[in-house]
Amino acid sequence: MASQNKPKLAFCGVGQYGLEAVRIAAAKGWPIVGAVNRAGDKIGKDLGRLAGLDRDLGVIVQDIETADYKSFGADVGIVAIFDRLAGNLPVYERLMNAGINVVCHGAEAYFPWGSDTKTGAYIDDLAKRNGVSFMGTGIWDYSRIWAGILAAGPQTRIDTFFHRSITDAEAANLTMMKVCGVGMTQDEYAEKMSRIEGIIGNLYKTIPHQVLWALGYDITRCEERREPVLSDEPTYCRLLDETLAPGISLGTRIIAEVETKQGVTAAAHIELRILPKGENEHMVWTINGMPGAKVRVDRQHAVHSSAACLIHRAPDIIAAAPGIQVLSKLGVLSPHLGL
Repeated sequence: MASQNKPKLAFCGVGQYGLEAVRIAAAKGWPIVGAVNRAGDKIGKDLGRLAGLDRDLGVIVQDIETADYKSFGADVGIVAIFDRLAGNLPVYERLMNAGINVVCHGAEAYFPWGSDTKTGAYIDDLAKRNGVSFMGTGIWDYSRIWAGILAAGPQTRIDTFFHRSITDAEAANLTMMKVCGVGMTQDEYAEKMSRIEGIIGNLYKTIPHQVLWALGYDITRCEERREPVLSDEPTYCRLLDETLAPGISLGTRIIAEVETKQGVTAAAHIELRILPKGENEHMVWTINGMPGAKVRVDRQHAVHSSAACLIHRAPDIIAAAPGIQVLSKLGVLSPHLGL
């Protein structure tokens, strides 16, 4: 258990999301006992200065490959590096072999059974052998997964689920925006986004998959396709500081379909794109059945929200049984205001 109920945290990856999580943990007064990053100019610097706190935290960022993870004495390792399980696997191994629980921002970490079952099975076994727990979380926690689960609560009959969301492709950084296909020609998009998995392919289909799985449905088919979001009008892109001509991709539309043994189906239309002035990030779950329901979440401060979920899940994962834990099994997210 965490000392004095305040989890001792080690940060693995001190980019945009990791540093925002550092600021949140520091504001809560939770102990930060270690930090690692890939080789580069952040190594050897105090974490507090990197996070813009104007003070030292007394935690020097170490090389992710050579750090002594056991020396941290951490309860939880906050991982914010890659979306794919396989990419993060070396740091998972170092943390769990040092007896440290893992909370990861990677999209595949939310629901390994719906994305990379082989790596997921290995992580589950590794966690159990070391007596620690593993989970994925972030802004999807409350705004996608739990929102869908809660919408189903009063239903006495469910026919179909439909999930639609709009995410600002410019909210994170230039690299992430380009990952969404912004600025590509249609031919370039087809080559780099539609025909191959790429950076984000087959990540978002796990959202309806996980919600239906959490509700007890047996999944028989889960597929996804990706297409560019286009406009007939010129559209200004703030991060590129240029106006994109009609027909140039403004981002990605992900269309996912899920079928179940019970006959209930789900569809998802998820757009990660440039938002015109006046449009905000939001997501909607619509359930057709009896009584039927529609739940909308308007999301604000996306990076802060994702980072806050990482921090707020730390006490939950410490209290959980060893192995992979999906957030639907750990209960609704809490801000842990008493800690």
